[in-house]
Amino acid sequence: MTENVLKRLESGGLETLTSIAIDHLLSVPIASLVNAKTLASQVVIHWRHLAASEQAQERLVEHIDRLRAHQPEGSLRDRIPANVVTPLREAVVRPMVPNRAIVGRLLEHGAVEELLRELLVGALHDFAKRLRPSMPGTDRAVGKLRGLKRVSEGMLGGLGAELERQAEQKAKDFVDTILSSVVAQAADEICNPAKAEDFGRFRSHLLDQILDTPLSEVKGELDRIDTQDLVETASQISAALAMSDSIEDQVVDIIELALESIGDLSAGQLLADAGLSDSWRAEAERQVTSISRAFIETEPFKVWLRDILAD
Repeated sequence: MTENVLKRLESGGLETLTSIAIDHLLSVPIASLVNAKTLASQVVIHWRHLAASEQAQERLVEHIDRLRAHQPEGSLRDRIPANVVTPLREAVVRPMVPNRAIVGRLLEHGAVEELLRELLVGALHDFAKRLRPSMPGTDRAVGKLRGLKRVSEGMLGGLGAELERQAEQKAKDFVDTILSSVVAQAADEICNPAKAEDFGRFRSHLLDQILDTPLSEVKGELDRIDTQDLVETASQISAALAMSDSIEDQVVDIIELALESIGDLSAGQLLADAGLSDSWRAEAERQVTSISRAFIETEPFKVWLRDILAD
């Protein structure tokens, strides 16, 4: 009996069994196959193990180093289908007015204020230079008083330097008094409904720059980050999250939210909606059959089958 069953499995029965099993799995609602709490518990256990594992960090460093050794060609646009870029651009360029309070809090920072201060002071200083009237003592005027040329140049040069220093100080003082209002005006402009289309086109411009920048240049910027520092920082963040008392409940919430979005749909329905059922099915059956064929040839399976068919 055992030998007959094995022969029938090897002569086509295994393919039939695989097809029936896949049919069953594809027809069962995904939500009924997943226990959110059990899955979350396993995810967190594995997460904590990886966070505490030095070997995992070493493997991550090796993986990053291998990626960095690769020299990418082309740009991101070359690797993304056009039918993905088009709706993405349409979403990015759509006029949107951000929350004024949030934008204000984002701009009210020392780095932004220092940048604006330098730009405004520089602009005022350059403008003052252009408006500064000609002073007696230029080469032409001084040339008429040859004996006093060096003395005049020294005196007027010192006077000019002092006037320039005072002008720069006054510019800095003036900018300091208006800086907060300039930051507020910048936030107002960003949140101005009349400028929503302009900023939409600006976001589209940023998207194009991201898509068209050569990947080799992007890699060059990423290579500035030390691999060990990157891995250590990521590991510290991962460990802190993994050891949180509420992390398992949060993972449960994420899984349940995903299951709710799927509803009563089965894997077969999801694949059919995505247009992947035919191509996926043939490859899946080949792989499962190959694995199953190797399994039924093992001695433990034959012993189990004999025990099942013994009586």
